[in-house]
Amino acid sequence: MISTFFILSLVFLVVGVPIAFTLGLPSVVYIFMSGMPPGIIIQRLFAGIDRTALMAIPFFILAGELMNRGGIAKRLVALANVLVGNIHGSLAIVTVLSCMFFCAISGSAVAAAASIGSIMIPAMLAAGYKREFAASIVAASSILGVILPPSITFITFGVISGTSITDMYLAGIPAGIMIGTMLIIYVYIVARKNNIRNEVASTTIKEKLLVFRNAIWAMFAPIILVGGVFSGFFTPTESAVVAVVYSLLVGFFVYGDLKLKDTYKVFAQTAIITGKIMLIISTATLFAFILTFERVPQEILSAIGTITDNKILILLLINLALLIMGTFMDTTAIIIITVPLFWPLIMYLGIDPVHFGLIVTINTAIGFITPPIGVCLFTVASVAKSRIEPLFKAVLPPVAVLIVALLIITFVPQTIMFLVGR
Repeated sequence: MISTFFILSLVFLVVGVPIAFTLGLPSVVYIFMSGMPPGIIIQRLFAGIDRTALMAIPFFILAGELMNRGGIAKRLVALANVLVGNIHGSLAIVTVLSCMFFCAISGSAVAAAASIGSIMIPAMLAAGYKREFAASIVAASSILGVILPPSITFITFGVISGTSITDMYLAGIPAGIMIGTMLIIYVYIVARKNNIRNEVASTTIKEKLLVFRNAIWAMFAPIILVGGVFSGFFTPTESAVVAVVYSLLVGFFVYGDLKLKDTYKVFAQTAIITGKIMLIISTATLFAFILTFERVPQEILSAIGTITDNKILILLLINLALLIMGTFMDTTAIIIITVPLFWPLIMYLGIDPVHFGLIVTINTAIGFITPPIGVCLFTVASVAKSRIEPLFKAVLPPVAVLIVALLIITFVPQTIMFLVGR
C-alpha cells in the first residue's frame, strides 16, 4: 500500500497535478486501501487548519495587498532611492533595499515580487539594465518576504513545530539583513564590471527631507508590527490584524492612494490566495499523517544514520533534500511534511529548533525562484514581460549567492542566533 501511495504521489507530481491534490488524493487512496475509517480523512484535513495562529496568514496577505495598492510600497522605493544615491548599480541596489523594506511589513514574498517588480523593473529597463538581469534581482530579493519578520513561513513553522515565533522573528532579522547585504554586494560587483551607474537623479537636501517625510508612515509599519510582537504587546496573529488596520488607515486617509473601488479586488485576491494555502495545509497534514503512520520518519532517520553520523554531512544532506523539494513543492507542504521527518534527527544532533526553522525557511525560499514551480520567478516574469527560459539562466548567479548565505547560516549559527540569546 505504501508503494502505491508513493507511486501515485510521484506520478501526480510529474504530470503537473496541483500540489494540494498531489498530496491529498494518494492519501485518500491509501486510507481506503488500508481499511481505515473514512472519517479520518475529514478529521485530518480539518485538524491541519484548526490552529488559531494560522489566522495570521490571510491577514498578512491582505496587508500586503493593501500596502501595494495604498502607496506604501511606492514610498518605500522612493526612500531607498534617496538612501543609495548615485553609485554603481544604484537602481538595482534600490530594488534590493525596497524589497527589504516592503518584506519587513508584508511577510509575503509573492506580494514583494509583484509590487516592487511593477515599480522597479520598468525603471531599470529605462536605465539600460538587461530585462532578465532586472527581473532576476527582483525575484531574488523578493524571497526576503519569508525570511524577514513578519514572515508567514515563520508562523507556519512555529505552529507546526511548537517553536517560538517571536524567537524565529529575532533570528530572521540578522538572516534577512545578511542575505540582503550579500545580494547588494553581488549587484554592485556586476554593475561595476559593466560600468552601470548614475541612474538616480541627484536630489537636494530639501527634496531628501520631503521623501523621508512622505515615507515616515510606511517606515512606522515595521516598528509597530514587529516591535509589538517583540515587546509582548500583541501576538503574531494580532500583529497581522494590526497590519491590516494600519494599511487601511494609511492607504485611505494618509496617502489617499487606496480607493473604495479597490477593496473588492484586494479582498478577492486575498481570499483566493488564502484558500490555496489552507487547502495545501489541510492535504499536507493528511499526507504527513500517512508518513507518520507508516513510520517513514524513523526509517529515514535510520537510513541517514547508516550513511553517516557526521553532523556536517547530515546537515548537508538535509539542505540538499530541502533544496530539491523546494523546486517542486509548496513551502507550507514542505514544512508540514519535513518537520516530523527531520525533527527526531534534529533533536539527536542537538540543533536549536529556531536555527533549524531558519534553515528550512531559507531552503524553501530559494525554491520560490527555482524551476519548475518558482512562484516568485513566474510572478516577476509576468511583470517584466520576459520569457521564462532566459530568466531561468539569469537567476542562477543570485541563487548561488543565496546558497552561500544558506551555508553560512547553517554552519555558523552564531551569525543569526545572537538576538535569540543562544
